[in-house]
Amino acid sequence: MVRIGNYDFDGSYRLESSFNEVPGVYVIYTTKNWLDVGETDKLGSRMSNHERKQEWYKYANGLQIWLAFLEVPNSQLRLQIESELRSLLRPLCGER
Repeated sequence: MVRIGNYDFDGSYRLESSFNEVPGVYVIYTTKNWLDVGETDKLGSRMSNHERKQEWYKYANGLQIWLAFLEVPNSQLRLQIESELRSLLRPLCGER
């Protein structure tokens, strides 16, 4: 478990891991930076084809990239949590 904001996320998982097709909110990070926060209805597909993956590696600066995941079936709640965590963490990648 990883506590991020007011939520207990599953993880930490290496970015290179395989993920099931589950809905939820993900946080991408290193030991030094929050890289990204997002939501998806299919985590496995999203991580395989994420358009900002190269950006994550750039900002990771050689550090291991980790993923924490919170399963959230409701799409409206996912968007709310994503927005809340983006404001709190101010990740380097994605919409600001």
